Amino acid sequence: MKFLNVKWLIIIIFITGILQMDILSLPWEYLKTISVIHAFLSIVFSVFYIIPFVNKHAYKYIVVKRKNSFVGWVLGFILLLVILSGFYLFFIGNTGGDMLGIISFNIHLYGSFVLIVFLLSHTKNMYKKPMINTFLLVSILSLISTVELRAYDENLVGIKLENDKKMYHNEDWTNSTKCKSCHNEIFNQWANSNHKNLVGSNPYYMLLEAIAGEVEGEEFRQWCMGCHNPSGLTTGLTRTSHNMNENSLANTLFEKNGKNLVDNYKKHGNARLEEGVSCLTCHRISEASSVGNSSYTLDLTNRKKYPFEDDETSIRSYLGHKFINAKPKEHKDSYMKPLYKDPKYCASCHDETSPITGKKIVSTYQQWKESEYNSPNDKAKNKTCIDCHMTNLEDGKFSPLRGTSTSGGVIKDDVKVHYFAGSNHFLSGLKDKKAEDQTIQLLRTSAKLDVNIKDNQVHVGVTNVGAGHHLPTGVADFRELWLDITIKDKNKNIVFSSGKLKEDGNLGEDARPFMKVFGDENGNPVGLLFWKYKTLLKDTRIPAKQRRVESYDLAKNLAYPLDVDVKLNFRIYPQWVTDAVKKAFPTLPNPPVIKLEEIKKEFKK
Repeated sequence: MKFLNVKWLIIIIFITGILQMDILSLPWEYLKTISVIHAFLSIVFSVFYIIPFVNKHAYKYIVVKRKNSFVGWVLGFILLLVILSGFYLFFIGNTGGDMLGIISFNIHLYGSFVLIVFLLSHTKNMYKKPMINTFLLVSILSLISTVELRAYDENLVGIKLENDKKMYHNEDWTNSTKCKSCHNEIFNQWANSNHKNLVGSNPYYMLLEAIAGEVEGEEFRQWCMGCHNPSGLTTGLTRTSHNMNENSLANTLFEKNGKNLVDNYKKHGNARLEEGVSCLTCHRISEASSVGNSSYTLDLTNRKKYPFEDDETSIRSYLGHKFINAKPKEHKDSYMKPLYKDPKYCASCHDETSPITGKKIVSTYQQWKESEYNSPNDKAKNKTCIDCHMTNLEDGKFSPLRGTSTSGGVIKDDVKVHYFAGSNHFLSGLKDKKAEDQTIQLLRTSAKLDVNIKDNQVHVGVTNVGAGHHLPTGVADFRELWLDITIKDKNKNIVFSSGKLKEDGNLGEDARPFMKVFGDENGNPVGLLFWKYKTLLKDTRIPAKQRRVESYDLAKNLAYPLDVDVKLNFRIYPQWVTDAVKKAFPTLPNPPVIKLEEIKKEFKK
């Protein structure tokens, strides 16, 4: 009787395992329950019942009765392999990069079928208990039929932030800290990046959102929040709050690896709302368009969650991670979509239109779309957003990072890094020099200089050789890219100078910055109120693959040879903008001037 019960128990465990096979495509809500049953039965009964019984059974027949069964020996060996491989899958996992994990998965799956075959052939009286067997068989078939027949709604629609049609609860926003345990390096890259630090730890944004609310009304803040603070917007907040450490303001300008976020999560779990662009924000976008102004659809709750995945208690959280690692495919599918490689995915926030005037404030995607980098039929030319902004750089060149994005995961030839190198090296650099270095390296791939003196003029050419959009792009009204020129005669006297900073840190009036200048309806610069842009007063940006020439008059009768030194300098914010921000955030340092390119040349008359 006991022998029969053990064998039926093994068959039940086998069936609960088979029900989890992808080929059956059972609804996820039932697979969660089945996986818990399978894991619980396998671990508990294997340790406390099956293994002890097999030991006693083997001792009884091999030692006491001196019977030797080839099928019995094979059965015992296969049972041991199946149990050990199952334990490995649950407690270690099969994330794809561990050969033992792959081997364990195959042993556990195919070994189970072999085990059942030998189990049945090893049983002499398996079918001599009709009442018990019939009851067990009917119970199993009922379970299978119930799972197959029940419906599961997979058509829940997420929200569109630009229409604000649906609210989420704080708990729906899974804290990014939960991703850290399996994606530690990616988490740290993101935590120090500007994508994470878009709100409370970005004093420039905090000041501008406050000004927008004061000038246009508090509701206007929501236009900003759609891309900068989606979790706040979708949970009903009407303004961005400051980072808090308990009841005190937290200065997160210099924190590394999201320390405040991690500490808050340890104390408050998922209850305290995470702000900025979180892991869940980007990885649960289901639709996106190139319209801009947060033209994407979020789908937070309609995903396949593993057993205990959202639990905060240590034991339950531990178990949740084990279920994910044992079979991570559904987890990966929930957070990775082909859409994420489509440039319009980035355009949903990196193109921007003023809700006041209807004018295009940022058109990075459109610039790329019209460039030769948008060449899907020519792989040699085609470059999308992630090719430049999520590819590792070494020694000033794109050097795809070989490694894993998941602890113990598959080795990839090109791990997409999450520094999100763009132009703002400054704020990310306050937290991590590696993040800053990645952005500065990318900036230095963007332009080349050439210089010539002719007809008593110095002509400086700047060619956009690396950026797939205008140089600069984005909020180009707040970016400073300019030429710094020094010319000395044969006596080493400076005979020409342009592009130097004044004592107050602002650019001199003789500087030639490459930028756009927004004006209002009266032709006056809008300054910080960029959303009031109605007329474009100036645009000296350089489109992709194009060259712009700046010419300067020289004094006559200069003593040749002339030594010309030209620098292409970059500063993320003008000094006057930083000065305004520092009144509210006095701990903010001044952004440095970065030399992107330099050319020195001697000219003989």
